[in-house]
Parts: sequence; C-alpha cells; structure tokens
Amino acid sequence: MLRKFEIDSKIQGYVFDESTKAALYKLANNNIIDSIDSPIASGKEAITFLGHLDKNPIVAKIYKVETSNFRNMDKYIKGDYRFRAVSKDRRDLFLLWANKEYKNLTLAIRNEVSVPIVIAKEKNILIMSFLGEGEIPQPQLTKAIFDYDIVYPQIIENYARLLYGAKIVHADFSAYNILINLETQKITIIDMGQAVVYSHPKSKEFLKRDIMNITDFLNKRFKKLNLTYEVVLEDLKKKKEEIYGRDN
Repeated sequence: MLRKFEIDSKIQGYVFDESTKAALYKLANNNIIDSIDSPIASGKEAITFLGHLDKNPIVAKIYKVETSNFRNMDKYIKGDYRFRAVSKDRRDLFLLWANKEYKNLTLAIRNEVSVPIVIAKEKNILIMSFLGEGEIPQPQLTKAIFDYDIVYPQIIENYARLLYGAKIVHADFSAYNILINLETQKITIIDMGQAVVYSHPKSKEFLKRDIMNITDFLNKRFKKLNLTYEVVLEDLKKKKEEIYGRDN
C-alpha cells in the first residue's frame, strides 16, 4: 500500500527535481516521512526542511543536485580512503556527498558526539532528528545568548570525541554549525558533509581552521576572555587523555 506524501505548494520550486521527488516518495512508502513543509536553513550545497512523520517533526536535508554551485567538494573528498573512485558527474558527486555526511554522522554518533540522529538516506536526501521546541528549531550558537562556562566544556568534549574517537575533523567548525538548546544549554554539532578522516592530507589544515574559527568567535562574544588557539588545542589533548587515555 502506497503511503500518502505531501510537499507544501509554497516550496515546490526549491530542489524537487523528478529524481528527488522519486526519492522522497520512496522514503514515504518506507514510513520514514509524510510531508515536507517549510525550509529551516539554506546553504551552498543543500537546503534543510522541516518535515513530519505521523505529526512528529523531522528534518530532511536535500542536496541541490541541479542548482548548486558548490565548487570545492573535491578537496574534502580526494584523500578520503572511504571514497577512492570519485566521479566527475555532478549528480554522482552530490550522491557521494550525501553518503559522506551519512557516514560521518553515523561515526560521530558511535563515538558519543552530540550530532543529529540520522534516520535514513535516499539518493541526495538525508532524514534526521529535529532539534527544537514544537516546530521551532534550536538557534545557532552565533544567534544565542549562552553561558560560556557551560558551553565551552561541551565544545571541547564533543570535538575531542570527534577527533580522537571518530578520528574525523569537522572542517567547517564554527558557531554557525552549532545548535543550542536555550533552556538546557546543550549543544549539537551540525553540517558534517565536509568532515574528513584524520588521515586526509588536508586534515591538519582543516583542524587548525576549526580551532581558529571557534576561538575567534568566543573571544569576540566574551571580550575579556583572551582565549588562545594554543589553549584550545591543549584542552582538546587533555580531554583526549581523560576520555581515551594517553595511548590513543
């Protein structure tokens, strides 16, 4: 029996080519999603939508295969042992990118990193848990008022688990890619498509950039902080020893 699936008429023109529609209907028939209702966020390579399953909010991240102008994918893929054969075909590249984010999220979850729960993947679509209250998504850290003494230790622990446990580097880590529950102050790291394995030839360059981005943001937000890149890196190493021991 085919399950009813609805795309809100106001968003039909976003990224719903025939292949994407077919993937959405397949997800619906597998009881993964009932509807796509409104956009939550739009990036260079994908649009994140609020969807529903049995009236429960979920997230559908849809990579913009036909319209995206994201030209820098190669440097995040080449050198990743998980993806040795990289096609030059645009559609194949975006299907690979969706698969890459799925693998990165799965690896992060296994290592107790606070990321969205990935529910399913179909072609260029990822279905994930919704983070928010009712149907209002959690804000990005950059837009939130938060307690540094609560949030900074979470940043260190989550990135340490990502780096030393999952052995991947986020490669686009910033306050824009951290969501926060304003009531509990719990953070969640998002946007894992570009994350690379630590053996990637550019991983140390990406790690340095991640540390600089989050350190600069915290210093800007808390004027008297004087946090240095070296201190953040040292805190990551200390957390590694605390969680995994000296030999990891």
